[in-house]
Amino acid sequence: MKKLATLTWLAACSTLAHAASADNVTLYGVVDMGVAYVNGGSTTMKAISGAGSTSRIGFKGHENLGGGWFAGFMLESGLQADTGVAGGTTLQGEQSLFNRESNIWIGSDSVGTVKLGRQYPAMISLALDPFLGVSGFSPYGTVISSNADLGRGATLGDSRISNAVSYTTPDLAGVMAQFLYAPRESTAAGYPRAADYGVEAHYSRGNLLYLGAQYNVVNTDPTATLASVKNIWSGVGVQVKLGDAILSYELNNVAPRAVGSYVAQSHMLGMTLAPNTRDYYQLALLYRNVAGAHDKNSFTVGFGYGYNLSRASTLYTRIGRVFNRSNGVSSLSGTTVTQAGDDVSVLAVGLRYRF
Repeated sequence: MKKLATLTWLAACSTLAHAASADNVTLYGVVDMGVAYVNGGSTTMKAISGAGSTSRIGFKGHENLGGGWFAGFMLESGLQADTGVAGGTTLQGEQSLFNRESNIWIGSDSVGTVKLGRQYPAMISLALDPFLGVSGFSPYGTVISSNADLGRGATLGDSRISNAVSYTTPDLAGVMAQFLYAPRESTAAGYPRAADYGVEAHYSRGNLLYLGAQYNVVNTDPTATLASVKNIWSGVGVQVKLGDAILSYELNNVAPRAVGSYVAQSHMLGMTLAPNTRDYYQLALLYRNVAGAHDKNSFTVGFGYGYNLSRASTLYTRIGRVFNRSNGVSSLSGTTVTQAGDDVSVLAVGLRYRF
């Protein structure tokens, strides 16, 4: 079966690559691999895929339909560079090859764009995070999504939303908005009508790169022991460019609507500095506050440095530390704390190649 799956994958790659010359289809990707020292109460040295950027391979295409209209698609699969495993499992337990993106769209500059399929939720820009939400290291990507301590059923939902329909408005003098709805395909008793729905709106002009907000409703699947739980995920963010530096602030609020649950707020300050074409620096400071249970609070600092060997290849290092209060379980780089209250340290060095 593994050999058959590999042959099928290679056949699909060959077919899409052949189409690229005629139909504006692009094969692209990232291979990112490093070595990390991790301590979350106990020390581990490990190979790590995607501390700088998530390893992935994808296909995207677009077509000019005339009259200002365009159509396109994207298929993108995450990769574990250390093992070669592709794809992943969604929160609904679906095995997905193209787990990062699987969608098709149509639109125009004057009317906007409709997108169908697996895609990002309607959320504030990932560019506000200096580490772009990369789960291999980003404090934003790992700390705010770790909500097990907020109560049963607490979640931000999947990082991409399956079965989704979204509409993005045209750019109206710097103002844009996105609306997303993901209908629940199960009709069994207890399942909500929607898995996720939300809206994001922002303004950008000149050195003000982003000023926006989001509001999402995330519904979990019911289980034998837990009914469906509604979670409200909201946030605001701002990003400005000052010389060679890009500065940002972001607030995320996670509010499970289940009895006995806690609400968490995460404040992040970020900076990216690129003084020349070779070097760049990243810094993120994130404070997580759990209302009514401050012993679960945490403070995280993340630092990154990259040296561009070429347009495609980059050497990088990542240094991070999570300071947990006595019952805090916030983590970094997928590290599991040995016990609540343990701090987490990460030191990683790696090589990234983009194609």
